[in-house]
Amino acid sequence: MRGRGGRPTRLLLASAAVLLAAGPAFAGAGPVAWLQTYLAFDTSNPPGGEKAAVEYLVSLIERHDPTGEIDVRVLTSPNGRANLYARLPANARDAGSGALMLLHHVDVVPAGEGWSRPPFGGTMHDGKIWGRGALDAKSLGIAHLGAMLHLLESGEPRRRDLIFVASADEEAGGADGVGWLLEEHRELFDDAEAVLNEAGVNRVAGDRLLWWGIETAQKQVLWLRVTATGRGGHGSGFNPASPTHRLVRALNRVLELEHPWRVTTAAHEAYRRLAAFHSDEFAEVFDQPIEAVQDELDRRLRVGGLDRVLLPGMSASFRDTVQITRIDNGGGPVNVAPAEAVALIDARLLPDTDAEAFRRRVDTVLGTGIHVEELLRSGASPASSTDSYVYRTLKRVLGVRAPVAPAMIAGATDSRFFRRRGVDAYGFSPFVVASGDAAGIHGLDERIPVDDFLRGCETMKRVVAALVRGNGGQP
Repeated sequence: MRGRGGRPTRLLLASAAVLLAAGPAFAGAGPVAWLQTYLAFDTSNPPGGEKAAVEYLVSLIERHDPTGEIDVRVLTSPNGRANLYARLPANARDAGSGALMLLHHVDVVPAGEGWSRPPFGGTMHDGKIWGRGALDAKSLGIAHLGAMLHLLESGEPRRRDLIFVASADEEAGGADGVGWLLEEHRELFDDAEAVLNEAGVNRVAGDRLLWWGIETAQKQVLWLRVTATGRGGHGSGFNPASPTHRLVRALNRVLELEHPWRVTTAAHEAYRRLAAFHSDEFAEVFDQPIEAVQDELDRRLRVGGLDRVLLPGMSASFRDTVQITRIDNGGGPVNVAPAEAVALIDARLLPDTDAEAFRRRVDTVLGTGIHVEELLRSGASPASSTDSYVYRTLKRVLGVRAPVAPAMIAGATDSRFFRRRGVDAYGFSPFVVASGDAAGIHGLDERIPVDDFLRGCETMKRVVAALVRGNGGQP
């Protein structure tokens, strides 16, 4: 079979094998079965291995689009990483708006040990779908796909093209995914007006949605590998300059670096919009001009009281952070001092932090004799507009259930690639998930309740319909 767009899209035997092995739990043609099957593909990054999962998504499109109206392309990077690009064209006489893109990533972080259900089983248990990617971000991909196929099958006028992208390599920085796509296939995205992507941060209390958080800005990422080498030997010897000792002392100096609290424009806008939903004290601090917010934070840092107005995780919005995420000296026996010790540093920088100056500070305190390798520098990206047609439509459609507010996240997503090219990208999750289930992201036992998943799929249909049809959000 030849894929539309001149690309081969033959369904791989691996895809068929998963479908055959899945058994009755995967029976059916709806989004639950689609997600279960999608989760059964192990796309852990590294190494990624997205191709079979991408071909499965292609098979779903082809099953629902027998006339070939959707332009489907599998685009593979030089490193063998598969990305899916599918475009449903506008069909209305008054079409002319820029394209809307639905973006999610196929790759997932490694599952690790200790799961109570198979991480790549896509199993159903206790009313929930379990598996790595159930929240980050394969469920979002199925919701996107369902919204596109719904528009296709409805036959309703579409006033703009709709682009569906399932990208590779997001979890490792996107060099073989969106980064590569925009470098080598930029013409496919030239007319993109806006992107809906992952990283929505909806706030839930119990089973009640307090507000929809639409990610419009994010911090920068700087990943470093630091290595100390030197004389090892027997653990009984006196060796204060061993690689492990020197590395630990160097890391301690990095952790002792001071990172001042700073109110950025993105954080100020996000928390000022939330002031109406919180206590009077919260509003007194954050519903003020940016200079006044900075002064009040500085005052509370000196005299106390800051903890009373900070939401969980909120402090990361106001400062650069550093985490030592791994220390490895070979895992040998206790009586051996190894000749090499390695650590990984995950630094998250505010949008306006000078990443090069930050790197120089880290290099200085690490000192001589420590080798530093930069694994990823995401770079800064501008915030997306909260006055665009897309954001206003999100407010109108979602606001029926709960208020909508912009959010800045501490992580980095593929949205940054588009923002740097002048395309507004919005992190929007249609799923309202309790905190206990949301804790599975990048952790053990990732899962999504079936009811929450299905409601989210319907929400995504309404949002996409409103943006593509311009009809006020009726599915």
